[in-house]
Amino acid sequence: MTMRRLIRKLSCTATAIAAAAAITALPAQTVQLAEGRLLLASVESADGDGLVVKRLDNGGTLELRWDQLTPGSALAIKRRFDLAGSVQDEVMVRADEVEYLVGGRKQTIIGKIVEQAPKEVVVRQRGVPFRIPRTEIRGVRQLDVPVGQIFTKDEWYAVRLAGLEDPSKADQHMLLAEDLIKVRDYEHASEHLAKAKELGNSLDPGRLDSLTTRLNRYKDAAKERELLDQIQACRSRGTLVEFAKGVKLIEQFAKQFPQSRLQAEFDVEKTRFGEARQRYLSQQIADDFRRAIRSVAEKKVREPGVTLAAAQDYAQNQMSDDLFAKMAEQFELDVEEVKELWHAREKYPVGKRTEHFAYGLGSWILGEQAIIKGTDVEANKNKQPSSKQPADPNSREIDRIARAMKQAMERRRAAGGGAGQERAEQSDEEWWAESKAADRAGWLRAFYAENGGELQLVSASASPCVSCYGEGTTVDMGPDGKPIRTPCFLCHNTKWMRSFKAY
Repeated sequence: MTMRRLIRKLSCTATAIAAAAAITALPAQTVQLAEGRLLLASVESADGDGLVVKRLDNGGTLELRWDQLTPGSALAIKRRFDLAGSVQDEVMVRADEVEYLVGGRKQTIIGKIVEQAPKEVVVRQRGVPFRIPRTEIRGVRQLDVPVGQIFTKDEWYAVRLAGLEDPSKADQHMLLAEDLIKVRDYEHASEHLAKAKELGNSLDPGRLDSLTTRLNRYKDAAKERELLDQIQACRSRGTLVEFAKGVKLIEQFAKQFPQSRLQAEFDVEKTRFGEARQRYLSQQIADDFRRAIRSVAEKKVREPGVTLAAAQDYAQNQMSDDLFAKMAEQFELDVEEVKELWHAREKYPVGKRTEHFAYGLGSWILGEQAIIKGTDVEANKNKQPSSKQPADPNSREIDRIARAMKQAMERRRAAGGGAGQERAEQSDEEWWAESKAADRAGWLRAFYAENGGELQLVSASASPCVSCYGEGTTVDMGPDGKPIRTPCFLCHNTKWMRSFKAY
């Protein structure tokens, strides 16, 4: 082998070793999908619904649900984001999640499959057997959950005691006692720490003293510990009802145990609970607030006698208050907290999820400059458009606009007596009065999103008018039979229709 080939081979080997070392050095950045494939990615955020990861191989971003990951990978990430108890707080056990139908509706139970008969599967959860017909089962998967979700204290003690490898070693009893402390089985934990002390052959006597002190502290504060466990359980379940329950439990703890022996643990859990609650509520409120814009707009335009000017005034001065009041009632919160949670939405993936808004046929009311503001059309308005072809004719939106265009043409002819004759230009209030409720609601929704002061615009676009294709004028037949150009009756010479994305 020549020296050059040897150097090249060593260089390749070094590169491979470095790459492998880089992967090994980033175990927390390895995400394993449910089908077994590994992704080298950094987890940017996570919540009760799922996570957002940035792939390190191609820089792409993925939004994943928890069930798209293996249980072990999901649990590790949840612990990093305080979505599950920490290693110090909980003992996890492998469980079976069975999805089945009851009256045609999906149900889920998490437990241990203890029997598989020809016609049914028996799942045991905290000592109670549940018999599920095989014909109703829709899926079974394994995942890691806290021990208390599957076993009673006595059941778990029996399982752990059966797994004691060498009862003659003090350290084996200490490991068992440590797990029993975590599941609040203090009586059995005391027995095994006493046994460890009696054997006297521990390789770490100091740890025995530490566990004994910890156990005594927890036993003295058993009521505080139980209440703290309930708060943690509310945080881990992560639903609206559980967070509301957790808030009351935190208030109860502070009032009932002002000088708690577990004050440090309570302060940590209170902070974790507050962060998890804000994450959940901020995203839920952001999603529901944006959806509610449509329903509030639809309600407003159906009020008798609402003019365009009144709708604009409402969007700029009153609509936000109505939306916040609606969210406060829905989530049973005060309005000020709803506002705080809404304004915190940028921290979370769902909070920054964009909605599409469009003025539709009423875009012309804004005026050409407002229509194209922030769009590519504005940036290139002095350039010749590359294409004036209409959008996909199979689009439902284009079909709807085409029908509206035909109706507008018929109204124009009825009012003006035919092409080429003088006719009064439609005013914005006339357009508002003549338009369907759905078109007015869509226009008000977009106007609020852009002018209400609460949403953040991400991108805007302007599409050519479907009547004049961005010319601003159309060809009509004049009185002398010659073609003449007149302002487009659909876009009123503004040429474009505006839409945008905002969150």
